Amino acid sequence: MKILLLNQSFHPDATATSQQIADLALFLRNKGHQVSVISERRAYEDRKTQFLKEEVWQGVQIFRVGSTGFGKSRFRYRILDGFTFLLSMIWKLFWFPRQDIVVSFTSPPLIGFLGVLFCKLKGGRSIQWLMDINPDAAFEVGYLSRQSWFGRILNAIFEYTACESQQVVVLDRWMKKRAVSHGAQEENVVVVPPWSVYKKETEGLVAEVQAFRRQHGLEDKFVVLYSGNHSVVHPLDTLLEAARLMKEDPTVVFLFIGFGLRVLEVSKFKEEHNLANIVQLPFQPRHKVKASFGSADLHAVVMGPKMSGLVHLSKIYSVLNSGKPFVFIGPEKGHVTDTMRLCPTGTALLHDAPEKLIQAIRENQRLSTDEKARIAEMSMDHVRRFDSEKTLEAFHREVILNDKRPIEAGILAPLAD
Repeated sequence: MKILLLNQSFHPDATATSQQIADLALFLRNKGHQVSVISERRAYEDRKTQFLKEEVWQGVQIFRVGSTGFGKSRFRYRILDGFTFLLSMIWKLFWFPRQDIVVSFTSPPLIGFLGVLFCKLKGGRSIQWLMDINPDAAFEVGYLSRQSWFGRILNAIFEYTACESQQVVVLDRWMKKRAVSHGAQEENVVVVPPWSVYKKETEGLVAEVQAFRRQHGLEDKFVVLYSGNHSVVHPLDTLLEAARLMKEDPTVVFLFIGFGLRVLEVSKFKEEHNLANIVQLPFQPRHKVKASFGSADLHAVVMGPKMSGLVHLSKIYSVLNSGKPFVFIGPEKGHVTDTMRLCPTGTALLHDAPEKLIQAIRENQRLSTDEKARIAEMSMDHVRRFDSEKTLEAFHREVILNDKRPIEAGILAPLAD
């Protein structure tokens, strides 16, 4: 079959979404499908970096279209970059040949609408894979007003896309509820959680982690690691306040790795409070992630208090696959707490509770070698349910081949609210 994937970022961009879509593209190509991708020429974060306009990567045909490169310093700049990318995408799709299946993701939010229109005009099945629920997420963080004319238009377009897509793929049961509330037919909504982009490899890992720690002055430190997108839906206040309260403790370091709007927030807080216990690093390329991720003694997973069902923290699978304990700072109900009910290797905290976070850090500092080993074994046993091959095989069967047998691999067992 001819399959077209639509998303703003793709290989070699380093975002987690880009990496997962790259995994999907290669999986479908290895299944014998003819896979094409239309993405943006500019890198998602470093807007000055541009990739080739066209290339073939491991049998996947990549087409990249232009856009403005104002970046994310202001919301209106993000809107303009996304809008110009969509205009270029419309022109590209106008001349693009018919496809059997078009899989649209959610960056930028209106891209699924273009996938639906393309299939209506040229034929084929339109599949919407929701990595987040927008514009609802933008409404919740205050980027947009739900009652504004722009907000109403975006919401109407999203609901049209959800209704008109032959299938809607979501990442957890909470997102499914949101999608159905926006008009998607429940029988057409498939839950397929993402998979870990961090693959634990034992060969050479200890030496690489040690080298990473030496390079960044983390030797003999207890490292609390926040790695990933520093976006507005991931408030870091509790982590930062805990770092401030622990500034006199030379044994604990708070390591922030990644990009996003809140990077400057972390830098400003560190400078204002003269915090030597905060270390900031840029997003690590995929081949270095195992060393950076493995450097953690305690992972921090953060979700905004109103974001349950709107975003899905795929990082939790990488955290579990690392075999390290974690703290989750976020809402009481959501896919992370679902996971913790099945695999209790972390500590759940609400926002604005830095003292409880410090208590969790102290408890994890006191873990014995045997306790750490039990956490690692339990975590990695559980995360095998989200193995990429099993999950992608299930996606291929139910979504691509339209085989209606229930997906079993990689899906959380039903849990009561």
